[in-house]
Amino acid sequence: MLRFYAASFAICVAFPALATDVKVILNPELTQTSLSHTEVRQIFSARQQYWSDGTKITVYVLGSNTPTHQVFCREILRIFPYQLERLWNQIIYSGQGDRPVTVDSEAEMIDAVARTPGAVGYAYRGVIHSGVQEVAIQ
Repeated sequence: MLRFYAASFAICVAFPALATDVKVILNPELTQTSLSHTEVRQIFSARQQYWSDGTKITVYVLGSNTPTHQVFCREILRIFPYQLERLWNQIIYSGQGDRPVTVDSEAEMIDAVARTPGAVGYAYRGVIHSGVQEVAIQ
C-alpha cells in the first residue's frame, strides 16, 4: 500500500505543471480575455453554442486517446474524456447541437482556430503561436 502512494507521489512530482501547460485558445477576432471553468465546460460540452456577441462557436478537439486531450479534460474541464464523450452524444442525439470538430494534431488545431471565426480549442503553451489568443480561465 505504501508503495502505491509513493509511486503516485512520484508521478505528481514528475508532472506538476501539466495542468497549467494546456491552454484554451480562441480565434483572435473574439473579444473574450477570460472564461470561467463553467463557461469552458459549457462550450466544450456543446451546451453553449454562441458567444455573447452572437457569433457561432466552433469547437475543435483532439482525439480522445491523445495525451493533450486527456490532460485538458481532467485538468481544465475537470471530467474524464469518456464523460465528455457522453455529453456530446446526449447533445447530438437529442438534436440540440453538433459534435466538435476533431483534428489530428495541435498544429492543425491552432491553424483551424486561427482561420475559423468564433473558434475555440486547446493546446500546450509551448505549441501556441501568435495566430491565436490564449484565454485565462478563472
